[in-house]
Amino acid sequence: MRMMFVFSAVFFAVSTTPCQAQTQGWHATYDQARTAAESGTQPVLIHFHAWYCGPCQRMDREVFADSQVQQSLTNGMASVKIDVTHEPELASRCGATSVPRDVVMFPDGTIETLNVGYMQKPQYLSLLRDISERGIQMSVPKPTDPAPSNKIVSNASADTAADVKKDDASNSAPIAVSEVTEPPIDPPLIGLEGFCPVLLHDKREWKAGNEKITADYRDVRYVFSSESNREIFLKNPALYAPQDLGCDAVVLTGTQRAVTGSIRFGAFFDERLYLFQSPENRAEFKKNPLKFVRIRSALRVDQVEGSKFQ
Repeated sequence: MRMMFVFSAVFFAVSTTPCQAQTQGWHATYDQARTAAESGTQPVLIHFHAWYCGPCQRMDREVFADSQVQQSLTNGMASVKIDVTHEPELASRCGATSVPRDVVMFPDGTIETLNVGYMQKPQYLSLLRDISERGIQMSVPKPTDPAPSNKIVSNASADTAADVKKDDASNSAPIAVSEVTEPPIDPPLIGLEGFCPVLLHDKREWKAGNEKITADYRDVRYVFSSESNREIFLKNPALYAPQDLGCDAVVLTGTQRAVTGSIRFGAFFDERLYLFQSPENRAEFKKNPLKFVRIRSALRVDQVEGSKFQ
């Protein structure tokens, strides 16, 4: 009897060790991750999975069991794994209609789906680095104007200059100071050529927005047909804005270049809008969408090539 007890204890310890290793780097619950992120103004990474999902189990074995990945999960972000069958409301709010899926919530309120489907370790590490870098950029306070100085700078006359002691180490000729005019502000980039993104997504309807009803998302300005549509957009802008800042997903995957697509060649996949440079690229995307959405890039507007905008 004693031998059976010892055997059972050993078996339990051995069988649970891999599971514990695979969960390193993750917070136990979504609430814990949110609390940790808020205390450090960090992004929250949510990896949606399901108990029945084969690719999810494969990522557990081949990606999340790796110590480098586990360390990266804690580098500048708070990470949590969510089974969609246990928290369907959160999954619905984040648009997790399929798994595995990685969604990130940035400190500025931005929610983005960065990956859908199985991802290998090198690509996943790159994704984690992108999240960390963007989180750091968002958490750095914007520079403010320096406090006004008590010194009054003015053009000095010749008599004033003559009164300055010659042996003063700071002695110098009077300096004429003139203000530099501010550079012109670039006009905002307009998304979807001014068509309402909410009507396009929800009703597949092309309708120009009202130029007085706008909202900015990731440095792109979107125009809406009504105030109510703008409110809908602001609740989940990542759902309504074109994916990858409107860049052609086929070009992005094949060449790593972020080149804008056209609203003439668009396609919806998984309720997300993708834009392409040509009908040929759109047709290639439709043959195997997961090939082109699996590796998602955290792009910035200044990385985008091509027409500004779409």
